[in-house]
Amino acid sequence: MTDTEVITYIVDFLVRKQGLSLTEMSNVIAAPFWSTISRKEPAERERLSYLRNAFASLLITGPFSILLGFEGGLLALNDRLKLRSMVVGEKGDMVYIASEEAAIRVIEPNVERIWSPRGGEPVIVTLDHLHK
Repeated sequence: MTDTEVITYIVDFLVRKQGLSLTEMSNVIAAPFWSTISRKEPAERERLSYLRNAFASLLITGPFSILLGFEGGLLALNDRLKLRSMVVGEKGDMVYIASEEAAIRVIEPNVERIWSPRGGEPVIVTLDHLHK
């Protein structure tokens, strides 16, 4: 009976039942704005338009920042308006995700790279690679 449960059910439905990739699922629940979609190359515009139309009721319009574990990795995603903060850091083969940079620097003071993903931009980490 919480928002977290709803997001869990949406992810399960889109990924397991509908067979969408994690990126496609992210493009549904944190869909780009129509104005952003209109500026994409034709193939990407068609793909994003299809996802927006086919799964319109699954767009999450409120603030959120989620970490989703899956076999072999994890996905981090925040809302498309970036109402919830998310910061990603890297050092060597380690990836750190937190709501604030300070939290990452407590764990790894010598982080090599740190950035804030754009709103709705999925960060997918597998045991062997960071996918951007």
